[in-house]
Amino acid sequence: MMRSHEIPDETMAFLEAASQDVYRTQDSGSWSPYKLPEPLLTVWAVEQAQGIIDNGGFQYFFENDWPENPEYAVFVDAFRRIGAAEAADCIQDAVSMFPSSAPNLDCDMRREHMDFLREQDGVDESVMDKLGYRVMDQGGDTLIRLASYVRTHRDSFPTTNNHAQP
Repeated sequence: MMRSHEIPDETMAFLEAASQDVYRTQDSGSWSPYKLPEPLLTVWAVEQAQGIIDNGGFQYFFENDWPENPEYAVFVDAFRRIGAAEAADCIQDAVSMFPSSAPNLDCDMRREHMDFLREQDGVDESVMDKLGYRVMDQGGDTLIRLASYVRTHRDSFPTTNNHAQP
């Protein structure tokens, strides 16, 4: 698997251009990533999730609330749309480990449960940690898949027309 730091520069530049389209209207008072058209939401969700997971695994991903507390399916579905099925499965498996049908709504419960898992299995040894590491390991492949997704939805990303296709 390719790691994130091995992504070709032209792919990263292409994704940065796509991100400009995602955030184009962010300064309007009513901007919400969940109101974006599906291609833009997909880029937002994958970039946000992958970036946070790359920085601190599922501990970082789950320890704070996301804006507006969306269901984690927003992220799982975005990873599936780009063809990153294993990463989507890892996120879904981690979500299913919480003792709640709506873990997105209970930050304290998520933190307590992650602490419990780490106390039980050891830091970096819990199943949740290992699932997060799988998503981290696939980061490079995920971003390449995201660039391919953007290419197939180019009409939604006009800023990418000024960049060479990776």
